[in-house]
This record gives sequence, structure tokens and C-alpha cells, in this order.
Amino acid sequence: MLYNVLWIDDDWQKQKDIIGEAEQEGINIHPFESHEEGMVELEEKLHFYHAVLLDAKVKYKQDDITTGLEGLRASRDKLIELNQKRYIPYFIFTGQPDYMNNEMFEQSYGKYYIKGEDNEALYKEILNDLEKHPEVQAKLEYPEPFKPFDNGVIPQKYIPLLIKIVESLRQKDYRKVNLNVQRDLLEAIFISLNNPIPCIPDSLFNKGAPRHEWCTRYMEDRHTKDGNNKEHKLNKSIPQNIKSAFRKLKESTNGYSHLSDSDIVKIPFLANTFLLMEILEWLPEFVERNYKNYI
Repeated sequence: MLYNVLWIDDDWQKQKDIIGEAEQEGINIHPFESHEEGMVELEEKLHFYHAVLLDAKVKYKQDDITTGLEGLRASRDKLIELNQKRYIPYFIFTGQPDYMNNEMFEQSYGKYYIKGEDNEALYKEILNDLEKHPEVQAKLEYPEPFKPFDNGVIPQKYIPLLIKIVESLRQKDYRKVNLNVQRDLLEAIFISLNNPIPCIPDSLFNKGAPRHEWCTRYMEDRHTKDGNNKEHKLNKSIPQNIKSAFRKLKESTNGYSHLSDSDIVKIPFLANTFLLMEILEWLPEFVERNYKNYI
């Protein structure tokens, strides 16, 4: 598995060997020169990046000509904020001689790694930290269902739904509340097959929300009427097992509303989990074959 790490360092172009070096360890580094550029990128692709590297002295804004601790401080504070949404570890990677062996700096900003001396230790620490993360554990155990998120078929903002389902599976948490997460993921698939992938027509949605029965019928390649009595049909080859998976998921994730969130629904949860994975594994090939220009 390759990890995507955002690197903020105004001198990164003079240190391109670090990018190649890290790649050999399974770490893809994406460099930016300023706090401003790096944090904009991170917020826009929060579920793409796994960690952040910060230089001690860095530009705060893109057009700044001087560097200082202001950029590091601002990035640290922003990461603390973003960690409320998703865990993103950060590591300080510096070559600043005035901060080396500086106890006050370490007390304020945490452990740091010295360029040229601690490179291998840094890469090892990144890998050790990330391998404990639920997302990484889920991807290592079930890599195929994550592919639609990685290649742009499903927006990455929906990844937490799949991670939650895998976590519940691993922890044997079969409460009905987790069927709600499965329903949300099914809905995310329908939404993605409308935008960015122009498969399911807009008229099978209501104010941006998919009408589950209509979308299911459509993905079963059946004649489907919208609210204006206009008929739609997919007219694309869908394997019978995938048609059946959509139908079973629609019925199962909507069929237990009479239960409380704490009720145990072990068999439906297990069945739904693997049906969702089956659809997610099939989806990239379907999009590649029919909507290649949209990914």
C-alpha cells in the first residue's frame, strides 16, 4: 500500500532526492512551498492524504519571501482542527541548525527529525504510525472495495462510511445502527453514479437525494418511471449478481426501521457488508467500460 504524505517546505525543490527516497519506502510525497498552499490542498483532499511533513521554518503565505515559525505554528493549529474530522499525523522534518537540540522547540512542537540524519527513522515512524490507523488496517485487509474511492468514481468524502463498516465487521459490532451506515454507503454509490459519473438520471433523485427504489430498478436495468411519468432504462450490461446485490441492499438497509439502533442484526449486517464490497469491487470496471472520460 502506498501512503500519500503532504510536505510543506519552501526549499523542497532543492531536496527532490527525499521524494525518491521516500517512494522506495512506499511513501508518496506531495510538496508545497507554503503553509497557505499546503493547508488549502489538505482541506480539499482530506481523505487522500495520510500524513503531513512540516519544516520548522516555512513561508506562511504563497507570496511571502521570508520564512519563520509562523507557518509551522499555523499548520500545527490547522492540523489540530482537522484532526476533529479525520486523524492526520504530522511530523517535523527540519534542517534548521538553530532548532537542532533545542529543548524549548521540542517542548512546544514535539519530536522533530533532522534532514540527512534522521530520514530513515522518519520513514519508519510514518509507516509505524499509519499502520495502526483504522483506514490503513481496513485497506490492508480489504483493498478492492477502496478502489472506486482511489480512482475518482466515488468522492473520497464517503470513505469514512466504508471504514466504519469494516471496523464494525472486525469488532463484531452487529447493532442495527450500523445498517444505517450501510444505507448511507449505498446512497453514496447512487449519488456517485449521478455525479461525477453521469449514469443515473437526475429525475430519479429528489433535491439531490436518490430515490432508492427508482435507482435500484435503474441499476437492475429495468424500465423505471420518474415523477413525471417519464421512462428511463440503463441499457448497459450489468451482471445478475450485481443487480441482485443492489436489490438485496435496498430492501435490507430499509427494512429494519422498526428496530432500535441497539438491536442486534448479525446476519443482515454481514450479508450487506459483503454485497457492498461486491458492488464496490465491480464498480471501477463498469465505469471504465462505459464512462471512461469521467474518471
